[in-house]
Amino acid sequence: MRASIIGVGKTRFGPTTYTLVQLLHQAITSALADAGLEARDLQAFVVANFLAGPNNSQLHLNAVVAGLMPGLHLPGWRAEAACASGGVALHQGLLALNEYDPVLVVGVEKLTGIPGADLTHNIGMAGDAGLDQAVGLTFPASYALVAQEHMRLYGTTVQDLERVALKNHTNARNNPKAHFHQKNVTEADIAQGPVVATPLRLYDCCPISDGAAAVILSREPVDNRSAQVLGSAVRTDAISLVQRETRTSFSAAVEAAHDAFRQADIGADDVDFAEVHDCFTIAEIIAMEDLGLAAPGEAVELLRAGETAPGGAIPINVSGGLKAGGHAIGATGIGQVCEVVKQLRREAGQGQIARADIGVTHNIGGVGGTAAIHVIGRG
Repeated sequence: MRASIIGVGKTRFGPTTYTLVQLLHQAITSALADAGLEARDLQAFVVANFLAGPNNSQLHLNAVVAGLMPGLHLPGWRAEAACASGGVALHQGLLALNEYDPVLVVGVEKLTGIPGADLTHNIGMAGDAGLDQAVGLTFPASYALVAQEHMRLYGTTVQDLERVALKNHTNARNNPKAHFHQKNVTEADIAQGPVVATPLRLYDCCPISDGAAAVILSREPVDNRSAQVLGSAVRTDAISLVQRETRTSFSAAVEAAHDAFRQADIGADDVDFAEVHDCFTIAEIIAMEDLGLAAPGEAVELLRAGETAPGGAIPINVSGGLKAGGHAIGATGIGQVCEVVKQLRREAGQGQIARADIGVTHNIGGVGGTAAIHVIGRG
């Protein structure tokens, strides 16, 4: 499933006074300008979002996006797959290229300003209503179970989780679009963070972010700045951890990665860098192993050796990831693509890595219930 990414646009992820519609407008306008297009050049669009209904009393988001393009009555769809909404929307946009060209894919989320208890309840809708929500199994608790099992099986330590957090907060300081761009989070800050769900502490958990991101897809590149989608795959698993055979690997991610790599005709060794779904620090470790960048239980060895840092053999989350870059849920998977394209174009400024020819995005919904994997290369 190959296509060109001819334009990208992303707002800063983090708390903002901008409305859902204003965030959409900013991302779409930026992506169009980056592609050298106007709205009338588009033939279709997909919008990704998770919580605009309960949070903002706004559904029917395809018509909301259409309202930003007066006079155009384009085919438009909304994609919802919890935290993987953006990655799934991108996959749907690629499928839409069989009929329409170019296609806009935009994701958005407005999470701040919602009372904490309400937001926790709403985010919990990504888990099973009976098996998870009814018994109070929150996402920090679910990922704590994942971390506990990984520690039991492979000897992963709290210090390994701290290494993930410190690396990603350090990376975020070089990304002006990151939630924690201007916050200096130290090793001492991380170590002193209060417990959220053992062994996860405050800095093991990603922040609540507002934001939007957009990409424009086309069948053909328009110039040498166009990136190429070399592989795209989505897989879906049972929604709750209690329905799974293992807690230390997400089968949907493993299978989606295998399919996306097959489409791209690459192996894990060919990947130069990756933006992975580190909603919690343990999730980055799981992601590396599910993508085949490390064998089960061995991702921490790369982490301890500094190989996942920007100057290492396989940089992970150079943008800061969800952990420090921010998690604007519906926009996250598309924001990952924007960050990869920026690296491929050599436009990442202080965050630019030396070898960036093939990047991978890894976007997860819930606790592995949905996985969207994309392989992206230079044009």
